[in-house]
Amino acid sequence: MTRVCATILMLMVSVCAFPQSKIKRLYERADSFLRVRYERVTYDTGYICRPDRRLTLRLRGNLSGNTFRYRNEEGENNIHTHLSTATRGTVSLGASYMGIAAAFSINPGKLSGRNKDYEFNVSASSNRYIIDLNYQRSNTLSGDISSGTESYHIDKEFVEMKMLYLTGYWIFNHRRFSCPAAFSQSYIQKRSAGSWLAGFSFMGGTINTTENAPADSPETSIKGRSVAIGGGYGYNLVCRKWLFHLSVMPTIICYNYNKITMDGEKMKEYTHFPDWIINSRAAIIYNISPRYFVGSTLFVNSSVFGNFDHYTDHTRWRARAVFGFRL
Repeated sequence: MTRVCATILMLMVSVCAFPQSKIKRLYERADSFLRVRYERVTYDTGYICRPDRRLTLRLRGNLSGNTFRYRNEEGENNIHTHLSTATRGTVSLGASYMGIAAAFSINPGKLSGRNKDYEFNVSASSNRYIIDLNYQRSNTLSGDISSGTESYHIDKEFVEMKMLYLTGYWIFNHRRFSCPAAFSQSYIQKRSAGSWLAGFSFMGGTINTTENAPADSPETSIKGRSVAIGGGYGYNLVCRKWLFHLSVMPTIICYNYNKITMDGEKMKEYTHFPDWIINSRAAIIYNISPRYFVGSTLFVNSSVFGNFDHYTDHTRWRARAVFGFRL
C-alpha cells in the first residue's frame, strides 16, 4: 500500500511540475489544427455553412427498441415467433467542439433496476460520409412462440439478445447536401437540397433462451450474420427556420447466414433473393436563433428475409428529442 501511495504521489508531482508553457503550446497546436479543419470550405456556401460559434451543447431524450418476427409455414408444424424488447429510455448530455463530439447517457430504468439493457453507439460523419456502429445486449425480449398446436409465452429475462450493427453511407452531392445539419447540427443547411446515397449494412448477433426460461419452453438459439450493399436518396427541405430531413437507403443482402435451433433440431435458413436491410432516417430541426435549436430525429433499421410463407423480420428503431445551444 505504501508503494502504491508513493507512486500516485510521484505521478501527481510530475503532472504539477510539467511546464505550463508546454501545456499551453500543446493546446494551441491542437486548437489550431481543429480550427483549420473546421473552417476548411469544401462545400457550396450558398447551401451549407458552419455555425458562427464553435462549441455546441446538447440535451437529448432517447427512446429505442427492437422487434423480431419469424414465420415458417412450409413444414407440417407452422412456427410463428413475435418478440420485442422493452422500450429503452435514456437521457444524454453531449458537447461538440469544432466538429469533435462526445456524449454521456444515463438510463433511469437501469439505475432503478427495471431495465438492464445495454447499448453502445459510435458515429463518425461529415458531408461526404456517415458511419454508424451500434452494439446492443438485451434481456427484456418478450412475446409469443407457437409451433404446430403448441404455444409458449416468453417473459423478460427468458431470452438474451446480442446484436452488432454497422452501417455506412457515401453522399454524392456533399457540396450542397448535409446530413450532419439534421443529426449533429455541426452544419447549417441554408437552402433545400438532396443527394443520391450509396452504402453498406452489416448485422450479426444471437438470440438465445436463458436458464431462467421455464422447463416446458423450447430451448431456442438463433444466430445470424448479414452483409448488404445498395443505395438510396436523401433530401433536406428548408422552410425559413425549419429543416426537414428524410432519407431511405435499401440494401440488398449479398451474404446471409441464419441458423435456428429448437430443442436440438437445427433449421438452416438459406438466402432468398432479394433479401433486404433498409435504413431510414428522418429529422425535424427548428433553429430558434443562431444560438438555440430544438428538434427530433428518428432512425429505423429493418431486415427482411424470405417470402410470405417463410420469412424473418427484425426492426431496430431509435427516436430522439434534442435541445441545444451554441457558445
